[in-house]
Amino acid sequence: MTPGDFQFISDLLKKRSGLVLTSDKSYLLESRLMPVARKHGLKGLDELIQAVRDSGEDSLVIDVTEAMTTNESFFFRDNKPFDLFRDNVLPPLI
Repeated sequence: MTPGDFQFISDLLKKRSGLVLTSDKSYLLESRLMPVARKHGLKGLDELIQAVRDSGEDSLVIDVTEAMTTNESFFFRDNKPFDLFRDNVLPPLI
């Protein structure tokens, strides 16, 4: 992948999702985008990036964005802080 290709994908991700992808994370592009390339019948990242550049096809851009973003939050999964807040912080405030 050329530096220009990396910058193109990085800019696309920032614009579409707010994700800031720095050059030290370039390894993520290959691991996360190769399945997208295969899904769309492309041989590798170079073809995938060229297809995104050429077509701007919504489904391809969406797949690239989804593959690179983490769409899950663990914020509410740990109940202990919320229980402590409910039991120890709120009562004195109320």
